[in-house]
Amino acid sequence: MGEGIRYYRRYHGYDYSRGAALFITMATAPRRALFGSVTGAAVELSDFGRQVLDCIEAIPRLNPGISLFEHVLMPDHLHMILRISPGLAEPLQVLGAAMRRFKSYTTTLARRQLGFSAIWQQGYHDRICVSRRFIEAVTRYIRYNPLKYELMYNQPQYMRIREPLDSPRLDVDDFWKGVGNAGLLSPGAKLLSLRVSRKVSARNLPHVVSRIEDAVRAGYVVISGFISPGEVAVRDMLLENCEARFIHILPSCMRNGHRPDSRYLPALSEGRFLEIAEGNDETEFGRGACLALNDEIAAMAKAGEGGSLYWRAEGPSFERGLRGAEAASRDTEAANQDSLRGAEAASRDTEAANQE
Repeated sequence: MGEGIRYYRRYHGYDYSRGAALFITMATAPRRALFGSVTGAAVELSDFGRQVLDCIEAIPRLNPGISLFEHVLMPDHLHMILRISPGLAEPLQVLGAAMRRFKSYTTTLARRQLGFSAIWQQGYHDRICVSRRFIEAVTRYIRYNPLKYELMYNQPQYMRIREPLDSPRLDVDDFWKGVGNAGLLSPGAKLLSLRVSRKVSARNLPHVVSRIEDAVRAGYVVISGFISPGEVAVRDMLLENCEARFIHILPSCMRNGHRPDSRYLPALSEGRFLEIAEGNDETEFGRGACLALNDEIAAMAKAGEGGSLYWRAEGPSFERGLRGAEAASRDTEAANQDSLRGAEAASRDTEAANQE
């Protein structure tokens, strides 16, 4: 965000006297790390940072009608979710006064202790949280912010976009980009492409998740767009399972400066996640693009020892990968040879017994 940070994402026409949850961001000028540092994905606040944190936590006490939910103070910025109570006569003015009071007091502290006459960029960024889903996403973003900072500044290799991404599983005529552990696309990896129909009922989703857990224990790397409700349920399991390795393929291109969603950051830092995308052009995502994406994923998985799993309402179907099919064929042939040798041996034993 540049020097002029004063812009707002407020809903025109929304009656804020009904109450609202707001995602607030403030940054230091010019992004000085005044409040501490990040080590090992944890914020270590300076003495001044601890005083600023006390001021953040005092906002509800000093400003009736405003509640503080999630918050995090980073070395050079802060994020918080504030709630404006319903029934306030001038809710946005109350919010503005609270933010001015906070910035004025912390600036006074900085002048006395650090010798800075100004520490904040002008204004602040606020965005209304329009749904429970959005609040959950913002909460996750706030909680994972120290980890994101750690990966971006202290361990940038985890967040670096690899382009072009090189793997025998990817079409050499296409330009691929990736963030994360590119080794998950190695020729020896057992990929399991996952597609779950939207027609699979919610009561059957635990069974789908359980089957994929079995695949994870068997050493499979799950690859999917994680779009349908069933695929999302599997994704949530993969995020929680510290043994699970998985690949997320984006439905469109990966823009410069792309960062994976906050939910993926722990898996990214543990080396068990890869996010990939094809090409440099934006793709309008509809049913046709979704089907093409699923075909692409299945082709990647079947190019090696893995396979493709498509779970429909009537049940799952599995297609073995090329090397997996060859291995299964060899196993079948070996079993047939063993059976033949066994039959020959039994025939010789019978013949010997008859001669006796």
